[in-house]
Amino acid sequence: MPTNALANPLVLPILGLLVEQPRHPYAVFAELRRRYEYLRVRNATVYTLLNTLARAGWVEEVEQQTSALSTTEAGRDALAERVATELGSSSLSSDAVFMTALAYIGILAPDDAIDALRARRERIRIEQKLLADTLERVDASQLHMIEAHYYLDRLRHDAAWIERTIDRIRDGSLAWR
Repeated sequence: MPTNALANPLVLPILGLLVEQPRHPYAVFAELRRRYEYLRVRNATVYTLLNTLARAGWVEEVEQQTSALSTTEAGRDALAERVATELGSSSLSSDAVFMTALAYIGILAPDDAIDALRARRERIRIEQKLLADTLERVDASQLHMIEAHYYLDRLRHDAAWIERTIDRIRDGSLAWR
């Protein structure tokens, strides 16, 4: 677990699940395992993080008899900030952080979501240009650079998807909240 538990990658989906509805800690654990198979989720880690989030004032007990937790206003604000940050600045070569943030894009105002997606799209375009330039200069067969060609095609696909998603947010065809 990171030294600062609030920086743990599980914090974002935990807060997101609690924004959706109050949940008992075990239900948070079970839903994380069900939805996010690509994340390493351990029961003890979830309970520790929930306690840390409660101490930080980001979650609170809403039903004392069942120990159900929900996010506080500070927790929702922290989730929105983390979603915007991860959408715009998470690694281009690793999907887990971006996909988890994308799952909760609805916490953002549409304009903030567009800004975060534009930031990612710009980073993708820069990476595409650098990679395309490198592939032009390198004197190697495509077979020996096949992973770079794959990555370039994936970047193109990602940029196009982000552009379509921005358009759908802007024109209202992607229902918000």
